[in-house]
Amino acid sequence: MLKNALIAALLFPALSFGNSADLQQTINQAMTGLTITTSGDPYSRAIKRLYIGLDENGEPKTGVAFREIESFKTITGVVVVDKTESGYILRESSFPDIGKIKNPKDRKQVLAVLEQFQNIPFDPHAEKSAVDTLSGATRYGIKASGYLNYMARHVALQMENLPEWAKKK
Repeated sequence: MLKNALIAALLFPALSFGNSADLQQTINQAMTGLTITTSGDPYSRAIKRLYIGLDENGEPKTGVAFREIESFKTITGVVVVDKTESGYILRESSFPDIGKIKNPKDRKQVLAVLEQFQNIPFDPHAEKSAVDTLSGATRYGIKASGYLNYMARHVALQMENLPEWAKKK
């Protein structure tokens, strides 16, 4: 029993680090070729951290936000929003640490939410959410959807009116 406790104690930090590494990899991939500006931690009560990627002219091109979301386990929800000439696009959303949910059926249910959060044009000023319908969503899916929509809208609004921390110096 002591042996099992020792193994668990040694593995836990490694698993936690792996989740952080997955999150950082997601952020780095989204911001490739851009100058990354980072908010404080926590950014707000509803968003853990927000990143805005600026091009060589200091114009915002991509924004990323993440927060923990209660599901079958606590997982990290991430949204990536691109600013284009025609408006904003919710490029993708992800749960980089989805592996925390061990049950394949539960994991599949959570991942099903993400299918509807890919390449969606949206207006951050509209009263309608970027994604406003979820077929067959569980209570966790509905909650995750609400957070993902909120983060996408907030990222776009911040890209529209850059906060001081994001302005190129």
